Amino acid sequence: MDPLYRLSQLRSSLGARLSLAEREWVDHTLFEAERPFFHRMPRRDQVHCVRVAREVRDRGGGEHLVRVALLHDCGKTMPPHKVPLLYRGGVVLLAALSPALLHRLARPWGPLWPVYLSVHHPELGARALHQAGVDPAIVELVRRHQEVSTDLELSVLQAADARH
Repeated sequence: MDPLYRLSQLRSSLGARLSLAEREWVDHTLFEAERPFFHRMPRRDQVHCVRVAREVRDRGGGEHLVRVALLHDCGKTMPPHKVPLLYRGGVVLLAALSPALLHRLARPWGPLWPVYLSVHHPELGARALHQAGVDPAIVELVRRHQEVSTDLELSVLQAADARH
């Protein structure tokens, strides 16, 4: 993915907000054990996940894939840690320029903790969802949402994620 495009996506999400109708739709769509994972994400991540979920729904994704779309980035916020905006742009650029360096910098301590969350958020989110008793099929798709795959369901999610 073009890093300049990804940065423009990030910029467009800064002022975005969820409407009351969108919040109600999220709460109606997600199961009780899943809702806290959505609501603890920063607003920009919530907006991103809703956009992805709407596209997944519009492309014929079933209810459980829509729930995955709403939760797929929950691993970027692991209380008390989250990925601050300052790190987002750097991670996007480093992923495009030197993925190997990005992975070497991803350490679960100190000032690089947000880089670790960015790189490992699929696994971290899946682990937290599993511990909360979320449906194993949803947990597995959250875990795999950034992997190269021929799975049709996963490709719908990935295409929507890349566009939003």
